[in-house]
Amino acid sequence: MKRTKILAIAAIASLTLSGCAAQEGAGDGDVAESTNVTVAAQAWMIDKFNMSAMVDTFEADNPGKTVTLVEYADNQALSNFALQWSQGESSQDIVVTDGASVGVQFLARDLIVDFNTTDFFSGSTAKDRFIGETLAFTSLGDVQFSIPIGLETYNINANKTFFAEAGLLNADGTIPNPTDWNDVYDMAAALTVREGGAVTRPGMTIQWGPNAVSTMIAVQQAVSGTLYKSDGETLTFDTPEMREVFEIWKKGADEGVFSIDTFANKDAGRSNFNAGNLPMLLQSVSHVAEATPTIGLENGAVVAMPGSLENGSYGFTAGILVPTASTNQALALQFIKDAMMSDLQVGVGDQWGKLPVLTEHFDALDAPWRDTVYDLVKISVAAPMYRDLARIQVDGKQMLQEYLTGAMDLNTFVDGLEAMIDGADKNPL
Repeated sequence: MKRTKILAIAAIASLTLSGCAAQEGAGDGDVAESTNVTVAAQAWMIDKFNMSAMVDTFEADNPGKTVTLVEYADNQALSNFALQWSQGESSQDIVVTDGASVGVQFLARDLIVDFNTTDFFSGSTAKDRFIGETLAFTSLGDVQFSIPIGLETYNINANKTFFAEAGLLNADGTIPNPTDWNDVYDMAAALTVREGGAVTRPGMTIQWGPNAVSTMIAVQQAVSGTLYKSDGETLTFDTPEMREVFEIWKKGADEGVFSIDTFANKDAGRSNFNAGNLPMLLQSVSHVAEATPTIGLENGAVVAMPGSLENGSYGFTAGILVPTASTNQALALQFIKDAMMSDLQVGVGDQWGKLPVLTEHFDALDAPWRDTVYDLVKISVAAPMYRDLARIQVDGKQMLQEYLTGAMDLNTFVDGLEAMIDGADKNPL
């Protein structure tokens, strides 16, 4: 029986520093044919993109070829990869990033392949086979620095069961879309359960953990219609609309209406929603699909947060990169094309709510929320493609958490955010 090899996270350090992937292949001009490709991805990606099935299918179709899956912890680990790549070596032939925009940090030194310079966009993966403007999430100017996989957007996941119990449904049984963030707070407050003065079930969890900046980007785009200052380039959260949101978030956090459990566990909201124990979750709306086996297809709903129907939200995909230092580029491109872009994406979309990026697979997805989510994705925006985006994500999360717990006031928080963003390297090239 074929075994899919998944190396533990602890092995990453030795792999990264050793430069052990010295196999001959397409990347170094040698004539020997590559026989192995190494794919580095976070644990959730291996699970939710069904990568083990991709490996099994590819190896069955290509006798003598093997694919090794390697786990890495999070986007902060990408700097270790870049250090090795800059020395002309790579222990990874494919890297999948959580949010394609973080991949731009590798463009400055030509550390990743521009897919436009390869033959990838031919046949079944020709550019006109990708749905809508999906490729724009993973390109900068004329450079296609990664390949998208799993279309998603941030908005409110909701469980109609709780809304029915609280008498909050419309006459037709739907959940009303809140008109502003005071409405969101009021809905969450009505859904919050207290016993003896203590909150036993919050009305809503907002992703304020490692992906807190993604949440802020989603909400800023929705309420303000843009992420940027008047220069059209500098990310800002210092708008009247966003300041009001921050104040409402603080009020909800103080009262337990908005849970802060994602501070300690980024998956807390997702786990509680998927288990049927949470009325609302502001995060990727893929969780409506994830929760279906527990809460029932009829009870999962996407609720449009204020402004998102007009202005969109944060839209994104994971990004598939190929290091220029890889010695197995030809086989890597073949694996991406034949396995990662295969009809396995249909099952990924059905089970995990991550929409297929190729039109033929998108059309094959039979899910009631498919078009609702895609309509939101179409008007949503990617995160700023800054070289320092990963650092902004880390520092921004810490500052938001300090504000929400009272360690700093609103002005100090917003001023600090703006100074941090202004001082960041925003040039991707």
